[in-house]
Amino acid sequence: MIGKLPPALLFAINQIFAIAVPACALAAGGPPGSPRETVEIRAGDLGFVVRDNSRSPRVLSGIDSLFNLRDAPKFDAYDPDGKGASAGLNFEHIISGHRDRKNAFTPRAGRYSLFALPEDEKGAVLVRKEADDPWGVSSTLEYRASPPNAVDFAFRCVCHRPEMFGARQYAILFFANYMNDVADVALHFRGVAEAGGAERWIAADAPPGPRDWNSGGTYRQRDAPALEYDKDLEFRLNSWSYEWPRYTEPVYFGRAAHGMTLILMFDRAYAADDEIRFSLFKFKLPKQPRPAWDFQYVIHKVAAKKEYGFRGRLIWKKFVSPDDCREEYRKWSAKVRTANRATPSALLPVD
Repeated sequence: MIGKLPPALLFAINQIFAIAVPACALAAGGPPGSPRETVEIRAGDLGFVVRDNSRSPRVLSGIDSLFNLRDAPKFDAYDPDGKGASAGLNFEHIISGHRDRKNAFTPRAGRYSLFALPEDEKGAVLVRKEADDPWGVSSTLEYRASPPNAVDFAFRCVCHRPEMFGARQYAILFFANYMNDVADVALHFRGVAEAGGAERWIAADAPPGPRDWNSGGTYRQRDAPALEYDKDLEFRLNSWSYEWPRYTEPVYFGRAAHGMTLILMFDRAYAADDEIRFSLFKFKLPKQPRPAWDFQYVIHKVAAKKEYGFRGRLIWKKFVSPDDCREEYRKWSAKVRTANRATPSALLPVD
């Protein structure tokens, strides 16, 4: 089965599991080739740049800039002015439930190599080896253009030293989107405002109030319990979550300036092994209308050598309506379900 996978996928698997893949097998389809500092991609309406972290934390890894060349050709989705803040789908933190200096910003340091996918695949993959991660987590984060206006992304990781996550046994993997100007700070999602409440559209703007609030907060799925963490945990802003509201579908949208919308959707919500949580932080407000529209991937009961991960889609286009955003998710999730049935463990595009 492995020999039939695309060369870039073989490379990613090789990096995580240290599988010996002949060099000729990797070279047969062209790239990945040598590591790159940036990969520029243009497909459909979108033009975007993916960056490694060789200049981090001054310049962050992930999507360095994102333009819809038809609907807003001069408006970068991500903050173009702040140093170290022009980044989207940026792997930002690995956080445990106990006090540890590694809880903050470890993916920003150490090698996180970037490789271009073959030209006809319109994408790139970041590769992190176990030896380069203080938590002993190897990972791949792949980006693929999906015309006319989407970027599909897929994250896979293996925790080689689960004992590092302590008695709580969970790992919060945090991903950031540092936005340019927005028309509305809130995250919009389908959810419930209270226990037993009817599902409806929620506009969540991360209000103050909770004890560990720090310019923002996190929203979890309707059935997900709150994460417990040690009393002396020093990095709490990403660990707690609002009791209500909670989301019911793993998709949210935000209203950006120039009539644009950013839609983020995921192939999972909450389960025994893992979950997705939505986060909103407002460190630049009110001076600038530039929130961070973020998300978290939480692994429960981290196990050694087990592969974890998720798929998602980011859409950057003109805003039509909340129902249009929801329909984008419905169409994509149907394709994901079909793809997962065919290749449940593969890091493959859904379209």
